[in-house]
Amino acid sequence: MTQKPPSPHTPERWGAASRGYAEKVAPALMSSFSDAIIDRLAVTGDTEVVEVGAGSGALTEALFPRVRSVLATDFSPKMLEVLDERLEQAGATNVRTAVMDGQSLDIEDSSVDAAACSFALMLFPDRVCGFRELCRVVRPGGRAAVTGWAGPDRFEAFGLFLTAFQKALPDMPPPPSPPPVFSLADPARFTQEMETAGFRDVEVDFIEREQELDGFDHAWSMMTVGAPPVQVLFDRIGTEGRDRIHDAMEQIVDERYGEGPFRLTNVATLGWGVVPEG
Repeated sequence: MTQKPPSPHTPERWGAASRGYAEKVAPALMSSFSDAIIDRLAVTGDTEVVEVGAGSGALTEALFPRVRSVLATDFSPKMLEVLDERLEQAGATNVRTAVMDGQSLDIEDSSVDAAACSFALMLFPDRVCGFRELCRVVRPGGRAAVTGWAGPDRFEAFGLFLTAFQKALPDMPPPPSPPPVFSLADPARFTQEMETAGFRDVEVDFIEREQELDGFDHAWSMMTVGAPPVQVLFDRIGTEGRDRIHDAMEQIVDERYGEGPFRLTNVATLGWGVVPEG
C-alpha cells in the first residue's frame, strides 16, 4: 500500500512557516484582496467581526480600523504570535486573538455581526463544517465573506511554479485531484457550499489583482518561503529535486520576463452571503 504523504496543513507546519508567510507571502498575494472582502461585509464602525484563519493578519490589519472589534482566530499559535506583534506595531486596540479550529469555533451562536475567512477555508479538511460554523456564529441579517483561488490557469504566480515543477520532474505523477488551494475555484460549487451551510443571497465573484515582482528571486521566495505545501514537496523530492525546480523556474522567468521587474495577474473567488432572519 502506498503511504499517504504527510499533510502540510497542520498547526505545527504553519507555525514553522509563520515568519516567512508574514514577510513574503501575505503582503505579495493576499493583502490586495482585503478591501474587496471588507466591501462585501458592508461593515461600519459598530460592526463586531470574527476572522477565521487570520494567519499573520493581512486582512486583520485592513479590517480593524473600520470596525468596532475583531476576534482574529487561527489554529496555529505561532501565527497568532506574529499577528499580535504586527497589531502592537500598528497600534490596534480593538483586536483580540484566540487559537481556534475554524471547523469548531469556541464562539457562542449569533454573537457577531460579520465573519470573514481570507484564503484559509479552502484548505480545511471539512469545508462543510467551516462554512456552517461561520453561519452559526453570525447574527441573523449579518454577512460572511470567504476567498479562495480561481484555479492554476488564473493564478499566474502559482502557474509559474507548477510549470517549473512539470518541466523539472516530468515523470512525477500529478496529484489525484486538484490541490486544496483550488477547492473553491468553481463558483457554482462555492455557492452551493455556502447555501448548504445556511447562507442566503449568496454571490460569488472573480476578483483580479496585479502584482509587481522585482525578478526571479522575489517570485521564488514568494512561492516557497512560508508555504507548507511546497516545503512538504521539497521534503519528498530532496535537495536535487528542489534545485531542478529552482533552475527550471528561473529559466521560465528569464524567457518570459527577463530580469524584471515584471507583473503577474492573480484571480481569486470571493463568496459572500447573508444569515437569514427568523
